[in-house]
Amino acid sequence: MSGPATDISGLRVSSRSYWLDEALRTDPGDSCPGLTENLAADVCIVGGGFAGLWTAYELTEREPSLQIVLLEADICGSGGSGANGGMFSGSWHDINALCRFFGEAEGIHYATLLADQLDEVEQWTARHKANIDYHRDGVLFAQAEKWQAGPNYEAMGRLAAHGLADKMKPVDAAAAQGIAASPRFCGGAFVGDLAVVQPARLARELRRVLLERGVRIFEGTPMLELQPGVPASVRTPRGVVRADQVVIAMGAWAVSQPQFSRAFFVATDYMVITEPIPDRLEEIGWTSYAGIGDSRENFYYLRRTDDGRIAIGGGSVGVAYADRIRGTVLTSAKKAAVAANGLTWLFPQLRGVRFAQAWSGPMDLTAAFVPFFATNATGNVHAGLGFSGHGLAATKLGGKTLASLVLHADDEWSRLPVVGPPLSQLPPEPLRWPLLQAVVWAVDSGDRAQERGRRRGALRGLVASSVTAYRESRRRR
Repeated sequence: MSGPATDISGLRVSSRSYWLDEALRTDPGDSCPGLTENLAADVCIVGGGFAGLWTAYELTEREPSLQIVLLEADICGSGGSGANGGMFSGSWHDINALCRFFGEAEGIHYATLLADQLDEVEQWTARHKANIDYHRDGVLFAQAEKWQAGPNYEAMGRLAAHGLADKMKPVDAAAAQGIAASPRFCGGAFVGDLAVVQPARLARELRRVLLERGVRIFEGTPMLELQPGVPASVRTPRGVVRADQVVIAMGAWAVSQPQFSRAFFVATDYMVITEPIPDRLEEIGWTSYAGIGDSRENFYYLRRTDDGRIAIGGGSVGVAYADRIRGTVLTSAKKAAVAANGLTWLFPQLRGVRFAQAWSGPMDLTAAFVPFFATNATGNVHAGLGFSGHGLAATKLGGKTLASLVLHADDEWSRLPVVGPPLSQLPPEPLRWPLLQAVVWAVDSGDRAQERGRRRGALRGLVASSVTAYRESRRRR
């Protein structure tokens, strides 16, 4: 690729996603004004993304009489939950790491439970007549040119040893191009446990169901201070909620809390979406709703929509300094262009397609790329964080875990291997930001060099391999 193939200069990069704009046009839902008084509640949930919404839902399932207050700084679904690619996925592709982190039995068990959430969300959608554009056609992890990694036969062997050989299967070039005819696809792996959804609609439908169940939701209400104690107090600009139990489910914004400042770092991913191009989809043979990802270090991921668009993200990330989730880290046209150019790199036939919108979404990334669920010393403040850009299934499962922690239940969910502190702490600022920027440079520029037929280079390779080695060294002890 000799240079940028796609011009998105006419698009404003927004921190509010196409998905959320489309969901609000379809159904803005009932109004949830901000908190303007002091309240008492059994449970106060801070954060109106998937982790907070699923926790509230799970609590209403188990204890319908609970008085639950949910506080959201913007509107429900406005953060990473409404800005992601909408791929509701199990984690079979990451099974080797999960087994290293948690041990063989626990790693397999955790991955199995994540995959089970696909069935559960499909049943939930039918039960609540939710309009989320759900399609379960799996995902192709494509090897796009020979320099990218091929199928992970070690992971496939591990799954086969546990009677799970059908979960991830190798595909050759013909089978990969049968899903979507990229001339770059030379093989890969196919995983059936993935569904695509309209993520912001899922968040807004969860909001609707919770309101119907009597959960009190206050939007435009950020938490200013959490005062520990029994009960705990959550202070907001115009009111205080005193609650027996508090759940912190703020995603990336929880990095502002001192106890989580080294638990994860904040990265921003960028996505673009085309105008409707149903004829072009037919041209490349992408007639299913299978998701696609390539196998570079900083991979592209893409999916089609019900109205014939392609949404693509990845290829690069931004890194926020400390808790500064604002400004250019959310609005980089250069990083949005990387995602746009990824579409025409993978599918040269689509050169010249027009893009309708570009946006970013903040992610709370742990060093191991797995979440953690922690409870404070007094046992009444619980956090579920670090979903690391793979949160659709993990937050649904996490809602069960957080509900069990709130209810002090000793059950399967409270005993999951992700319950406890993060697997490692990250360096503090001001050291962390330059280190992460160096990693981003090494990964991104290495991918670009190989796209152009050049060597990755020893320094880039060393940085990328050291990050992988560090991740693989993490263990739950």
